[in-house]
Amino acid sequence: MTSTLALQSKRITHIVFIALLLDILSFTIILPLLPRSLEAYKARETHDLTLLSSLLSRISLLREFIQSRSASSRFLQQGARADLVLLGGLLGSLYSLLQCIVAPWIGRAADRFGRRPVLLLCMLGNILWTVIWLYAHSFELFLGARVIAGLSEGNVQLSNTIIADVTDPATRSRGMALVGIAFAVGFTVGPSIGAYFSQLPLESTQSRNIFTYAPFAAAALFSLVLLLVETLFLFVRLPETLNYKRNSSETPAGGDSGTEDAATGSRDSAQPNAQSSKQLQRRLNLLHFTYLFFFSGMEYTLTFLTHDKFAFSNGQQGRLLGFIGILSTLLQGMWVRRHRGKSAHKDKDMVVKGMLACSAGLLCIAYCTAVKSGSTLLLWMGAVGFAVASATVVNCLNSMVSLINDVETGKRLGDFRSAGQIGRSMGPLFACSVYWLLGSRFCYLVGSAAVFAISLLFIAFVPAPTVSSSRISTKKSQ
Repeated sequence: MTSTLALQSKRITHIVFIALLLDILSFTIILPLLPRSLEAYKARETHDLTLLSSLLSRISLLREFIQSRSASSRFLQQGARADLVLLGGLLGSLYSLLQCIVAPWIGRAADRFGRRPVLLLCMLGNILWTVIWLYAHSFELFLGARVIAGLSEGNVQLSNTIIADVTDPATRSRGMALVGIAFAVGFTVGPSIGAYFSQLPLESTQSRNIFTYAPFAAAALFSLVLLLVETLFLFVRLPETLNYKRNSSETPAGGDSGTEDAATGSRDSAQPNAQSSKQLQRRLNLLHFTYLFFFSGMEYTLTFLTHDKFAFSNGQQGRLLGFIGILSTLLQGMWVRRHRGKSAHKDKDMVVKGMLACSAGLLCIAYCTAVKSGSTLLLWMGAVGFAVASATVVNCLNSMVSLINDVETGKRLGDFRSAGQIGRSMGPLFACSVYWLLGSRFCYLVGSAAVFAISLLFIAFVPAPTVSSSRISTKKSQ
């Protein structure tokens, strides 16, 4: 790759990173506000014949059923407060389910119409839901806004697609790691910003103020500002990358016959491998689903464990989650992006290491429930396992999917994300059921064993994508 193309690729990758960081900060601001927002909407209702009251009554019945058949839990003993937190979790699962539905369509649209217009369209959807949140005077309106949010969020998969467009196989995982860094930083800083806004008054008492109708409207306004800045930044700075490789590999007239022959040979040799590529894609999709099913479930119940076992305050829980986010960021910047070796094989190696670290971390957390009260060493060791897994597994799997071939990258990454979002929507429901009905130790032992088994299946049945020599030689000749 020539120095000019390398600089252009680096510039586009940095544009994607900055935009995605703004997007994730905007997305995560609302996370710590969900329970209190639901509480505020509940306080506004004058009767019980509302959607929010109906949902809370059903969750309350489920909570009482679980309490009657499980050991006592400090979290569940909070009663109505626990119901609000659980409803917030269900809204998170709904968001993931909507992402599962829309991700394949976003990927296919990006392959047909281009990355830039589809990304800007997604940004308009993000702005729309945030404006509705700003003026949401009822739970029903807020729920409608969250549905629009789930159907509009295509930034993550499109960021991966754009990075796949502008990087070669040798630098792919380095670029993908920036997506993980944006995630880690956003999920560390964003909730802290949201926690700050949670200390502000819920709403103005003056009817002429536009914030009258929205709990935590200041947070919604700040989120909207971030999205507007991101949209303007993308509109001005981001070029179209759909045909980036094709345009960058064009040769001067008179010197293209060899290239044409190579391209023809590449197409001929690629044809017999189409079936194996589809099989590899299906296996990676299934792996993504099963891994996130268990990982997201264990991650979701971690706050319940720290509350029940160690009586952590909100500040202590924030420090634990912040430690995971900061360590994940450092690992991605100082380890994952600097790891040497063939990209495809390096990615597989990183995935295995991340899964084994996750399994070991979950095992530590399982046994921290058996030690004397107040001893948190095993809990923090488990947090290290979570951080290593967050830094490696999903980002490197995205890189592996993008390396299968250079055709329909948006479609493949969209299908891959869709499979993962199904697991992310179902995992917390499964994990909470096991946690409260069979105990925290059994829950994390199951999670540890499952992730370990997934890692063994990954080693045995999922080969590293084969990067054709024509793709590498084309890059070297530029």
